[in-house]
Amino acid sequence: MYKKGLYAISILLITAAFSSIYADHLDKFIETQMKMRKIPGLSIAILRDGKVIRSRGYGIADLESGSPANAATVYEIGSISKQFASEAVMLLVEEGKANLDDPIRKYLPQNAPESWQKITVRNLLNHTSGLKDWTEVKEFSYRREYSAEEFIDLAKGFPLGFQPGENWLYSNTNLPLIGIIVEKASGRSFEEYVTERIIRPLKFLSIRFKHQEDVVTNRAAGYVLRSGILKNGEPFRPKVIAASGGILASAQDLAGWWEAVMKGRVVKQTSLDKMLAPTKLNDGRSIAHGFAFFTDVFNDHKLIQHFGSTVGGFGSIVRYYPKEKITIAVIGNLEDGGIGAEYIAKRVADVYIPGAFADGMKNVPDARPSQTQKDLQILRDIADGKSPQEMSANFAARVSEVFRKQLGDNLKQMKSFSYLGSEKITTDHFMLDATADEFVRYRMTLAGKSVYYYFRMNKEGKIGWIVFEE
Repeated sequence: MYKKGLYAISILLITAAFSSIYADHLDKFIETQMKMRKIPGLSIAILRDGKVIRSRGYGIADLESGSPANAATVYEIGSISKQFASEAVMLLVEEGKANLDDPIRKYLPQNAPESWQKITVRNLLNHTSGLKDWTEVKEFSYRREYSAEEFIDLAKGFPLGFQPGENWLYSNTNLPLIGIIVEKASGRSFEEYVTERIIRPLKFLSIRFKHQEDVVTNRAAGYVLRSGILKNGEPFRPKVIAASGGILASAQDLAGWWEAVMKGRVVKQTSLDKMLAPTKLNDGRSIAHGFAFFTDVFNDHKLIQHFGSTVGGFGSIVRYYPKEKITIAVIGNLEDGGIGAEYIAKRVADVYIPGAFADGMKNVPDARPSQTQKDLQILRDIADGKSPQEMSANFAARVSEVFRKQLGDNLKQMKSFSYLGSEKITTDHFMLDATADEFVRYRMTLAGKSVYYYFRMNKEGKIGWIVFEE
């Protein structure tokens, strides 16, 4: 018994030591990324099957007061708010108060145009409506509240980009209309319904709707970069667009809420299955986007995610790995399209799920070394301004000079070039190119770091695109 006790203690000490090493490594990485990207403050939360394994803040939540970001800092979550709207609709479907295949004009004010008659609730949820993004409307102002009728007047000026179900296009117009539908079907305001049916029962105290005039404890200030200088974000009023981007949360509560959704604590499993199912277009094509959820796969690790950013000055992401039961939430107070948060989240995932990002992938025996050398030569040719015959016509026409120059710089510093394996593209991969067939991945080792080139091969054996990551 004594020896077993010593063994157990030693295992705990070793685990604690590794956890400390991981923590130090992550802290250094996150702080470096924040400095490079000029993100003032950021919070991160990592949950494994309901248990918080990491939750902390970095940097400054409010530059004017100097308040530090911490685990309780509250941020705008941007488009991750769309999940609350989609869950609200599914609850109404469960109650028999709405139907996914109803035409949206059944629920909208009378000024909804005839051209929207074929658009269904489902089309709004999965972004197949054909509606253009309201952010393209010149007359729109973030500083005023719009009624449902006024919002429809703004959005209906654009012709449909395609007929409902014919294509997929992410549009911020879809979810505000869902918010209006929730109000009509429930007989309550969108905020009241979501708060009472989704937020309050789960008891995540930081999650709430944004109101510019409210005093919110631990709220971060948002920032944007203008000519490399940090400026205050736009103080937008999100009532009618709340279903698209009007919710506040801490990173830990956001991760906890996301996990609660995935465990069936918000909508029934049958509803969740519909929300996560790939979208089928009229012609049979499949898009790995459900009802306000993106799915994807990297190196056989499936993930469910959504990004967020707001003109108020915030960027966010949540990633959930169902097999590993790990949820990662990253929110920062810089509007950068969520790019910084996404990159940090990928690298964080790789620490806890080795191989969830390319850094954690191991070199595999290369059974086709001659092809690896051919692909390296293709990279050299592209850097030299050529368009090798192995490139698809679309890729050859769109490859940028920035990509060529960066590739050339990396080739000059290259120490080694190794094959990481291939991965067939399935309906679980988020991929808008219907010709895409396979990823072939390579690691290029430079002085002090590695970078990665993923050849996206199409069904004709041509290179449809090359994805670069570092």
